[in-house]
Amino acid sequence: MRNLFAGVTHFQNKTYPQMQPRFEELATGQSPDALFITCSDSRVVPELLTGSDPGELFVIRNAGNIVGTKDEADLGVAATIEYAVKALKVPQIIVCGHARCGAMQGLLNPSAVESLPEVAKWVSLSAEALNDTSDDSDDDRLTQLIQANIRLQLRNLMTFPEVAERVEAGTLQLHGWLYDFVTGKVSVVSLGSSQFVDSVAHMA
Repeated sequence: MRNLFAGVTHFQNKTYPQMQPRFEELATGQSPDALFITCSDSRVVPELLTGSDPGELFVIRNAGNIVGTKDEADLGVAATIEYAVKALKVPQIIVCGHARCGAMQGLLNPSAVESLPEVAKWVSLSAEALNDTSDDSDDDRLTQLIQANIRLQLRNLMTFPEVAERVEAGTLQLHGWLYDFVTGKVSVVSLGSSQFVDSVAHMA
């Protein structure tokens, strides 16, 4: 087991002194570039993926990057969305799923989470996404489900009045990302779209 406190010591002695001006600036407040909703999976590192510094991302993490509708959302998720959109006025929300997601695997194969009742209940919030998959190979269907779940969570975000109001006003954009940590590639989809495209092509 790695000694995490050794990492804290390195941060305090090496990293923090180099970034001290940035942290002193952040002491007066924050103005993040995005609310980034992603999975708790340890293989997904939002700041590494986006090249972000402290203060640039406001983050929600949970198993399967699940939002749920306004009526079914976890209180912590709902409160964080409200704060990001109304108090911090973030200009964009990104729902970032990832390849080989265990939460979506559990939704696809319920027997895999029989011994994890809370996990089973949680991932069931994304059951609607199963309707957007076909019975191809298991690997193909898992990828389809991961993509469908991202699209579902984008739609779920629009059930939050504060989100819908700002999207309709043109002051907030919603995007879905699919990150493959094996290849480093990111594909993207926007609210209302069904197809994921490579991020390089998306930026062209």
